[in-house]
Amino acid sequence: MSNTTMIDAGLEGRRIAVSHFGLSCLDFSTMLDFYTRVLGLTQSDAGAIESGGGTEIAFLTTDPREHHQLVLASNRRDRTIESTPVVGGSIGSNVFQVSFRVRDLDTLRRIDARLEAEGISARNAISHGNAWSLYCRDPEGNALEFFVDSPWYVAQPCAEPLDLARSDEEILEETRQYCFAQSEVLPYGEWVTRVASMITTDQAEL
Repeated sequence: MSNTTMIDAGLEGRRIAVSHFGLSCLDFSTMLDFYTRVLGLTQSDAGAIESGGGTEIAFLTTDPREHHQLVLASNRRDRTIESTPVVGGSIGSNVFQVSFRVRDLDTLRRIDARLEAEGISARNAISHGNAWSLYCRDPEGNALEFFVDSPWYVAQPCAEPLDLARSDEEILEETRQYCFAQSEVLPYGEWVTRVASMITTDQAEL
């Protein structure tokens, strides 16, 4: 059974799910350009909220089943832009963190190259055991994570150095050795089954 099938089978009874998130922007056009041109999200809709002082809205998605997964809106009030490196779980004055799942390590490397081409030098690659992550900030200082799932689960939080210049095989083996040196390690599918049961229990009375 594939991971997707296990997730679908285990969560059929859920009554609430996380859907999308939104970011208020100081420079709406710059932010829209970053998330569409640089990161490749698709604009599915756009408009303005007249009752909100003409606030511009853009709806972005990577999934045709989801009208939007990210919403950008103009007229941000908080003027603070964070510029410190993102190490994973960084607490700032605006958005804590926006995370994107990507397909594979090669895609992660291509994103890293695109960010470098945009002049974003403060990038940080970390292995969490259960995922390989690349951290940075968007043009307005919001912390971003791009991650690839690993085949294993280990207790979080944990963070080990990740060298994206190494081959997929080297990264996989290094992560395997790290995971199996921890007190608890599970194959990803077993962890999915465990959490699916927890979610079903937690939502039983909704």
